Amino acid sequence: MKENVKLKSFPSGIKIVIREDAVFEDVLAEVGEKFKESGKFFGKAKLAVSFEGKELTAEEENAVLDVIAETESVNIVCVVSKNTEEPFDRAVGAAKQMLEGDCAQFYRGNLSDKQVFETEQSVIILGSVHKGSCVISKKDIIVLGTLEGTAYAGADGKSHFVAALSMNPESVRIGEVKGKYKGKGLLGRKKASGPQMAYTKDGDIVFDDLTLTEELLQNLE
Repeated sequence: MKENVKLKSFPSGIKIVIREDAVFEDVLAEVGEKFKESGKFFGKAKLAVSFEGKELTAEEENAVLDVIAETESVNIVCVVSKNTEEPFDRAVGAAKQMLEGDCAQFYRGNLSDKQVFETEQSVIILGSVHKGSCVISKKDIIVLGTLEGTAYAGADGKSHFVAALSMNPESVRIGEVKGKYKGKGLLGRKKASGPQMAYTKDGDIVFDDLTLTEELLQNLE
């Protein structure tokens, strides 16, 4: 009998290769079986997933993710577009490097419509934080997208940072120090920057260019 699904690994996740002529119901069943069989290997790992082979609709991809979630073998934090596994690895790798080995939580997607995301861990946002929304972490915050809303890092009272691939926040707070981004464009209008990091210095919040993520921005374009 032909195999409908094959699992291949890349450093930050799992590639699910689906046979082009496979029946989707058979794909779901086989995905469930394979992830159950691999449960001991994966443990409770947090991984990204990419799809290859048979083209799936968004609804079908979500159905596959639901089946994986039911096995409780892995925690899928992100779906990576086809052939972008290497750039994703670089982005996640550099973000983890910035956190210096800290155990970080991932948030997949954008924050918008007055959403508030709060965590006691450092957090890597795989998306953007739009105006009116807010991300709060007791430790550090990294946004692999645009930060346009509010970010509050260091809620534990210690020294931490906020970093984003594009910085244009409504406000930033680190510990007890509050600050507003003052980047200006033509006619004095507020303008988004490239990769920047916000941190505290002499009682103020400082925004500095972040060379570490410039390569990430190029690779993700």
